[in-house]
Amino acid sequence: MKLSLKIKTAYGVIAIADQCLYFLYGTFFLFFTTTVVGLDPGIAGAIAALGAIWDALSAAVIGFISDHTYSRFGKRRSFILCASIPVAIATTLLFTAIEADMTVKIIYYVCMTLIFWTGFASFFVPFLAWGAELTEDYNERTRLRSFAYVGNTLGMAIGAVLPTIFVDHLLQMGRTQAQAWTGTAAMVAGCVFLSLIIGTFIIKEPSNLEDKEKGEPFSIKGSWIMFQNLVKSFKEIFQLKALRYAVYGSVLYLAANTIFVADRLYFYTYNMGLDAWSITVLMAIEPFAGMLFVPILIITGKKLDKRSQYLLGMSLCALSMLVLRLVGTTNFLEAAFMLVAFGLGAICYWQLMPAMIYDVCEVDELASGKQRQGTIVSLQAMAESISEAIGLLLLGNMLQWAGFDGNAAVQQPTALLWVENAFTLIPGIFMFLSVYAIYKYPITRKSFNRVLTAVEKKRAGEEVDLASFKDVLG
Repeated sequence: MKLSLKIKTAYGVIAIADQCLYFLYGTFFLFFTTTVVGLDPGIAGAIAALGAIWDALSAAVIGFISDHTYSRFGKRRSFILCASIPVAIATTLLFTAIEADMTVKIIYYVCMTLIFWTGFASFFVPFLAWGAELTEDYNERTRLRSFAYVGNTLGMAIGAVLPTIFVDHLLQMGRTQAQAWTGTAAMVAGCVFLSLIIGTFIIKEPSNLEDKEKGEPFSIKGSWIMFQNLVKSFKEIFQLKALRYAVYGSVLYLAANTIFVADRLYFYTYNMGLDAWSITVLMAIEPFAGMLFVPILIITGKKLDKRSQYLLGMSLCALSMLVLRLVGTTNFLEAAFMLVAFGLGAICYWQLMPAMIYDVCEVDELASGKQRQGTIVSLQAMAESISEAIGLLLLGNMLQWAGFDGNAAVQQPTALLWVENAFTLIPGIFMFLSVYAIYKYPITRKSFNRVLTAVEKKRAGEEVDLASFKDVLG
């Protein structure tokens, strides 16, 4: 099914909110809580990891419930609309520095983190599921993700670039550092709210979902049954070889992404000694550099399938990270080249990986006869959460072990060394591991079209020999 420009643009608008929040949290939460709030890096990393684990659990539940929700607002739309206001409020409160003793601070930021990630999962998983439901066309899904990547890029700019500008601007106006961060978070929250509302009201529920059998409505009384069905569904879909390796590849890349994104502000500030304006310019290079690769992916997509594009692009990115660790990143131009190289890996993931997971939905339908888009794509959200937990916990404890002091203007040599490793060497290693996982991912353009033909036959009531699909079913 071909999608209209209006629908693809609206999907890209919602994608702004996704990356706005993901990069705001990933880039600034550790820095904010260690340098403004005054938490130890290890404690801040533990809070971030706890929030990410909570997000994984929330994603699983939201995905399953949204698969079984029917309302006059639509199957996915109601979740996104309901999440828009709470997630905006939670974002602002998360970056509010409170005056309290350390125990109260820890409790406050744990609570705000849990609320923040619950709101995030409530719109992100239904949004991803929409991508699989809007079209079953192999190439159209990649084109849809191109629009999403443009939205992601704007979201990255708002969540990772504008905060440094706004914080500096508010400081120049005489605001305290704490007030500057709260005002900046409120600005980002407003952008998130608008993108969710605008995009959601434009997209209509796919007509092929309207006649599906309506399951039992969710209730507290049926929560135990829901939990059992949830566990059963995850056991079934995780038996699919394609899904397992897509999830492994996601976790490994996103661990690299999390460490790189959270560490770069430390690297620019302490290792390179850059001022706020230079840091802002560098932050802007990575998302927009990634956009340079969008037409390249579209062109190469005519010859290569998603899997091959991912293997090639991510390998080049990982190799660049390791080379720059050897030669060093000491000036603005080298740092800019680093971000361009990282942008290649970013677009390979954010444009191709969701589309590869969408393709698993038809494989699952072939195997089970069920449509479980929400449950399946929730595994990508869970992968993001797990990798966020791994990355932030690893970075936080690494900084604490290396002797990082958030109150010191100059850091110890050991701290600077590990800040540099977290900016180059460690992400590069994780990326190569992600490449290996996707090498084992079995769905190509040819095998997907074969699966889709079989699914259409099955929908028409014809018998299908599943033994001939062992290569993709696993």
